[in-house]
Amino acid sequence: MTGAAFGRELRRRRTQQGLTLGELAELVHYSRSHLSKVENGHKSPSAQLSRKCDAVLSAGGALHALAPADTPPERDTGPAPEAPGYTHAHWNLRLYSDGSGIFEIGEAGAPAVTEVPQPAPTSTDTLPGLAVLFEETKRLGRTSSPSLVLPMAITQAHVAASSARQSTGEDQRRLLRHAARTAEFAGWMAQECGDDRGSLWWTDRAVMLASAAGDEDMTSYALVRRAVVSLYRGDSSATTGPTEQVLADDAIHPRIRWLAALGAAQGYAIGLDHAGAMRALDTAASLFDQAQRLEGDEQLGPSAMHGRPLLIEAWCQYDLGNLAAAAALFERAMSRPLPSDRDHARFGTRRALVYAALGEPDRASELIGPLLDVVRSVDSATIRADLRDFARTITRFRGHRGTHDIQAALMAALAKR
Repeated sequence: MTGAAFGRELRRRRTQQGLTLGELAELVHYSRSHLSKVENGHKSPSAQLSRKCDAVLSAGGALHALAPADTPPERDTGPAPEAPGYTHAHWNLRLYSDGSGIFEIGEAGAPAVTEVPQPAPTSTDTLPGLAVLFEETKRLGRTSSPSLVLPMAITQAHVAASSARQSTGEDQRRLLRHAARTAEFAGWMAQECGDDRGSLWWTDRAVMLASAAGDEDMTSYALVRRAVVSLYRGDSSATTGPTEQVLADDAIHPRIRWLAALGAAQGYAIGLDHAGAMRALDTAASLFDQAQRLEGDEQLGPSAMHGRPLLIEAWCQYDLGNLAAAAALFERAMSRPLPSDRDHARFGTRRALVYAALGEPDRASELIGPLLDVVRSVDSATIRADLRDFARTITRFRGHRGTHDIQAALMAALAKR
């Protein structure tokens, strides 16, 4: 779909409401010349602009639906340059279902450097050690590149599943449940690496392992995880469908339903359904107290709950085109430090984007500048998606000193690894 249909409908709705092109430009914080090109079909609107125009003209999503879909950037699948000091480009670790494996250097099928024998039956002391390793891996996941963490999570999921096969009874059930949690975490790290297909594969693997342990919470949570993948693809219906399915079942754990409500709110927001988004946020608020009381030590979803509903509401307001409301909510939510570098980078980038969209480039640059080293460190594909939106928005203000000062660091943070 081209932008011609959007441009025609934009002009029709603008003139119907008695707005000049200049007046609309002031309301959406874009230049008059840019809007003229969009109306004439010479330039396609960004998703951000189409949402703003839809909100300002009270189109209820009908205008935004005519906008061409944003084309996601292609991933660089070429080989990375070999690091100094390494003489072999390929390290292969082959893991088998019985717990054995081989480690090879070079192309697949090269002579094994190390062979891992099949383990002996697992002792009851295995799980505590695996749990400690997993907690440290999750801690790394909050501060480091997912490319560093994903291989650890995959290996731990394999070790826990293999240990379960060597166990029986309650020990086996607990090991399978732990394997499911590590597989789900691997799926999240895969998504952070920009690999949606791998993310969904690991999520399905987590469901299989959890079901074998008699734990059905993971099946429900997997619907929420799938919805999150759809959310980052900009697919409103594929986000709200699974989350509403979870919300409709009162037997599902309240923490999972709370996460589903927050996901549903974001799904409705990208579909410009204000009523749906507010209703889902109200549902999340009603579930919050129950959601804090998760039975057992293992949690599904983010470890930090406080402050998250306000941050999600702020982002919903941005997607709905209510920029001033979004800015005010971000200021409230980020008045105290966030619990992890990854959250700081994610929501800090979104706050800066709101100010750029508001036409306040100096404030936006002031906010994004100190974050760019953190964004590079956590190396998240989902955060870079928001940062690309920021970069596209801030280019409208090239003449500002603050915008000029952050350009080099901004390009470095956006560069593919």
